[in-house]
Amino acid sequence: MSEALAHLWRERHPSVPPLTHTFRGVFADRWVRFHSLPESKRYAESEDEYAILLHRYNTVLDELFTGQEVFVVTGDWSSTAD
Repeated sequence: MSEALAHLWRERHPSVPPLTHTFRGVFADRWVRFHSLPESKRYAESEDEYAILLHRYNTVLDELFTGQEVFVVTGDWSSTAD
């Protein structure tokens, strides 16, 4: 997380850690999941599908946030405890 985003997060949500798996419950009024691949497929399996994802995400972000600074928070996970 960038220092600017970390500072902004602490300022706006001091009692909520930035743990993406909690967002659906904690921020239910603004949490959203986009089904971005055909037939609601969840994971891209090819470069063509990654290109579809990138195009669709950029389209949504351009429509919602053109001319504004915006931070997009995404989840990442690992099977290790690091």
